[in-house]
Amino acid sequence: MDSTKKQISGSETIKVGGTTLNAAAPKRHHLIGATLGGRYLLKRRLGSGGFGEVFLASDERMVSRNVVVKVLRDDTTHNEWSIRKFKQEIEALARIDHPSIVGIFDVGEMPDGKPYIVMQYVEGASLRSSICPEGMDLRRTSNIVRQMGRALSAAHERGVLHRDLKPENIMVQNLCEGEEQVKIIDFGVAKIKDSVVSMSTDRGEAVGTIAYMSPEQLSAGPISAASDVYSFAVIAYEMLTGRRPANPESIFQLLEMQRAGVRVKPVDLRPSLPEAAQTIILKALSFDPKERYHRARDFGDLLASALVRDEEQTVVHSERVPPKAAAKQESKIMPPETAHVLFVDIVGYSELLIDQQRTRLRQLQQIVRDTGEFKGASASKQLIRLPTGDGMALVFFEDPEAPVRCALEISRVLKSNPGIELRMGIHSGLIYRMADINTNMNVAGGGINIAQRVMDCGDGGHILVSKRVADDLGQLTTWASYLHDLGEAEGKHGVRVHVFNLYGEGVGNSEVPAKLRVRARSSFLSAPVSVASLLVLGLIVGGVWYGRRSRNSPRPPPDGREATVSVRPEQSLAYWLTVQKRVGGRFIPELFQSTGTEIYGNGWRFQFNIEPAKPAPSTYSMKDQVRTARLSTTFYFPRRLTEGLRS
Repeated sequence: MDSTKKQISGSETIKVGGTTLNAAAPKRHHLIGATLGGRYLLKRRLGSGGFGEVFLASDERMVSRNVVVKVLRDDTTHNEWSIRKFKQEIEALARIDHPSIVGIFDVGEMPDGKPYIVMQYVEGASLRSSICPEGMDLRRTSNIVRQMGRALSAAHERGVLHRDLKPENIMVQNLCEGEEQVKIIDFGVAKIKDSVVSMSTDRGEAVGTIAYMSPEQLSAGPISAASDVYSFAVIAYEMLTGRRPANPESIFQLLEMQRAGVRVKPVDLRPSLPEAAQTIILKALSFDPKERYHRARDFGDLLASALVRDEEQTVVHSERVPPKAAAKQESKIMPPETAHVLFVDIVGYSELLIDQQRTRLRQLQQIVRDTGEFKGASASKQLIRLPTGDGMALVFFEDPEAPVRCALEISRVLKSNPGIELRMGIHSGLIYRMADINTNMNVAGGGINIAQRVMDCGDGGHILVSKRVADDLGQLTTWASYLHDLGEAEGKHGVRVHVFNLYGEGVGNSEVPAKLRVRARSSFLSAPVSVASLLVLGLIVGGVWYGRRSRNSPRPPPDGREATVSVRPEQSLAYWLTVQKRVGGRFIPELFQSTGTEIYGNGWRFQFNIEPAKPAPSTYSMKDQVRTARLSTTFYFPRRLTEGLRS
């Protein structure tokens, strides 16, 4: 059946097949053309909600700027609950100030006493118009859900729960060069904590849009931020697959389907979807609110990162080097340049389960991305970020203070995130830029290697800097009081680095790193071991000497004749110390011969060995005398002593 429409002089002509039908034009709303407050000219009706009507208007005092005006519907004027909720929407929008939540400009009353709200006009389309059967583009979805999560968390922190999240209430505004801005609208049924309008915002019934409600909303139970997270997850599922996780025939069937869990997984509908993204969505769709993400921001950030596999693909300034340009760079020698490197490492990363490792990495990535130093350096193209498996390296250029300020920002954020523990190291030195096998920009050189060795000296919470960085910072009054000299420490491959501890005003870790404490303690404890070894050596050598003297001393013959002394060739002794380490309460099977320069640990075993340097020419062997001159012992030190050394 072919049909066409056209508007003619206020009437609508509809052609269906060969038949032409006339339909009257929609009746003009009586408020169109009215001016509210002597300022807002109502131009067109945009839609109607549960108790309000929305109009496009122009602000005649602001060069005819477009705004949105929301007024109470005529049929709800005498409904006390509707009036109260309308006023609470005003309160909700007044509480929240976030770029991804529609802004409120003005409020007022019409001549008949009905209140109205003047809000920001979003020149864009609702999210509903972007959802397609095959699912939305992953990168676009990533950008939208990240903004949604942060906007919702901003509302929750101000005590506002939306309660009616759905694609129709998510506006997407096109800015410039393809950039999109999310705007969450319609807080008409929001729940407000400590509302000044009313002490109670509930009527003991479910409010919102059924298809996107959480289980606790459907059953009119207590709601929380996790309730909005559930609705958010339903939207995310639909954005990625083109359909909702459940399509029931009744509200009771929906509640049972929610209780049973999601039967059709997102990857069943979209096999190319990353498994990590599916896991995050399913967690947010848990029937029990306690099993969901407690913050909408956490859900949005984790899902956004998973959709673009952010933990696996790290590029410079989000730019990939073209293959030809990469080949050109590789063919010529890139000159060295000075960089200022911040190395960040997740403490205990290798002990975590795989899914926990991913979660920690995403948390770290988000914390770093949110710092002002990261944003500023990225925008000015003065930053290279590199993955390190259990953390990352941030390579700053031009500003030597940038990595220090970034480290302090990260340290402050960690105070409210006790679940993640980091250690950081900073060094300034020469690096080379190069393109790696994936044509991503990479760096190499002493600047980044030493930064890692500096970091390796620290424990959780430490911000350590190299001596070169400390020398530069020490000339500035801002940093002088933060620097505390720890001396030299031995890093990988025996390389020694001089490190300083950076802490103060609630940031950093003021404790001496364990690696440096062990060095000091072990150096002190090695003295008793050496003394004991010398004592053992003295006793054995003395015993051997006494035995030789006894045998070689002249003794009077029994017949009283003069004794004849038999002089044997002088012998020399060879001696050495064999050591067995004790690690984690167990002895390592392999023994090693001490060179006299090792730092011995508590509980290690020692074996002192003596034998002739060369065999005696006679039938009497010096080795016979020292056959028992091999002593094994284990040295332990009093706990009081070691604890005193730790402090």
